[in-house]
Amino acid sequence: MNKSPSINENYSLALKNYNMRNFIEAEIFCKKILSINSNHFESIWLMGLMSIREKKFKIANNFFLQAANIKPNNEKIYNNLGNIEKELRNFDSAIKYYKKAIEIQPNNANAYYNLGNVYKELKNFNEALKNYYKATSIKSDYFYAYYSSGNIEQQLGNFENAKKFYKKTLEIEPNHVSAYNNLGLAMSKLGEFSDSIKCFSKAIEIKPNHVGAHINLGLILTELGKFSKAINIYEAAIKHEPENLNCYYYLSNLKKEILDLHLKKKIEKILSKREITKINLVYGNFLLSKYKFNEKNYNEEMECLIKAHSNYLLSIEEHKKEISYWLNESSKTKNIMNQDEITEVYKKETNNIKPIFIIGVPKCGSTLIEKIITSGPKKLPTGEETSVLSSIFKKNQIYEKSSLNLEILKNFREEIIKKYTSKKLINSESNFIFTDKSLENFLFLDLIKIIFPKAKVINCQRDPISSIISIFKSNLTGLPWAHNLEHIFKYFDIYFNKMKYYQKKMPDFIYNLNFENFVNEPVAESKKLMNFCELSWDVKCLEYYKREDLISKTTSNIQIRKAIYKNSTKKYEPYKKIIEKYNKKYFWLN
Repeated sequence: MNKSPSINENYSLALKNYNMRNFIEAEIFCKKILSINSNHFESIWLMGLMSIREKKFKIANNFFLQAANIKPNNEKIYNNLGNIEKELRNFDSAIKYYKKAIEIQPNNANAYYNLGNVYKELKNFNEALKNYYKATSIKSDYFYAYYSSGNIEQQLGNFENAKKFYKKTLEIEPNHVSAYNNLGLAMSKLGEFSDSIKCFSKAIEIKPNHVGAHINLGLILTELGKFSKAINIYEAAIKHEPENLNCYYYLSNLKKEILDLHLKKKIEKILSKREITKINLVYGNFLLSKYKFNEKNYNEEMECLIKAHSNYLLSIEEHKKEISYWLNESSKTKNIMNQDEITEVYKKETNNIKPIFIIGVPKCGSTLIEKIITSGPKKLPTGEETSVLSSIFKKNQIYEKSSLNLEILKNFREEIIKKYTSKKLINSESNFIFTDKSLENFLFLDLIKIIFPKAKVINCQRDPISSIISIFKSNLTGLPWAHNLEHIFKYFDIYFNKMKYYQKKMPDFIYNLNFENFVNEPVAESKKLMNFCELSWDVKCLEYYKREDLISKTTSNIQIRKAIYKNSTKKYEPYKKIIEKYNKKYFWLN
């Protein structure tokens, strides 16, 4: 008896059910076929696809390996095997299969794109970008590859490149909501605030319930000092997601009166649920810490903060590597040059670039100091938190080098200057003076003095307990070490030891500014500061808060819009007993 019609009929029914998403029925028909002909390629293929949909990846792997034995030159099989191995996080195997697919069909754009995704997972961003580029070379309208390229460039801090890729994505796919949202983030980093707002607004127009775009729009409006508009945006987001505690957190920073009993009960109810998002665990505890602070229950406030930060660290796996870098690798910069090399560089150095580096630890008053410096008679480009030195230092793995020869130093210097120029900080109109408030630059003072001999360095000093508690009461998402007290104390210890070393090595290069003294005597202290910077003092320096162009991306963006007020360390007295165990461990606490 001829079985072929039965097979064809069963396969037709299997395919029909598959397309209708009736996978159980489709599987029944496929199994009937395979009981008759165990090498029926189409049924094996369909069983593999259904297994992938059901996330039964090991079973799917077996089906596609069987398919490969039947049709060894079918590139789609190897592409699917690569996808399966990627899901199983067997990245070496995934790479092998994607390369096999490309070997069979060199113009396989999907395989190049998928290969790029694996390299992205492995943090091999250069290889990922190469493969995305190859995918778009084959298929010019492959917007997924452009979008993914934009995401990598954004992650690397190459915001101009990111902007280019997001715009290309939108040329092909005009309603790509995530591309608008991410383009808004890139433009914000580039200081293109008006266009950034338009992008977030467009994302919301396309998808009104896109809460992420609402939050990003609210944040940028806050940075620009448009608090009323930011409040409206957060309230609109809450209407779409009334249990999103992230929105309530940002709203509470601008509208403290929302922290009433009704909201507290709502937060507690959300936190008590068995099914709860990581983001709600983070921001729910941050919100509860505010209630405990208002009740002057400082021990329970700290307990809430510890829970909030612990959950934040758990929500972002890659922070572990970043924490290790900042607390171990980044400080390996001492004595990386011998004296002969330094002398040689000094002889050859002739550039007129005069950056003003503001260094210290977070919450040391640095935002205030930068605004005062840039509010004088001379208009200066402001690099609030450029991270130029740290990003280039990390990328080139300078900390691994025992010494730097002149060639390495020259290349390093050229890359730094190029980066500052791309950020529009170096220009003749300001006489090549600009500010860089990347506080972590205290790690690189040796290099700063060599690369920029005419630089000014201002070391912002504040009572360390005040800074530490202020950091812990905030959620500094860009600082992975700032979510654990042990990590915070270790980072501060690195800072104090580094500064102790540099104060002895180059005392005349560093201006030590005591924040408490500054706010108590702002006129006298600001005059001394401007004199050190070789800039003219004007009463406008202390009227920075009146500036219409005042922008702050830091968590101080609300306080910075007020006049200087005397700061008291007494408000942090209740926390001293809570953290007294650290007193004997660190010299700078005594």
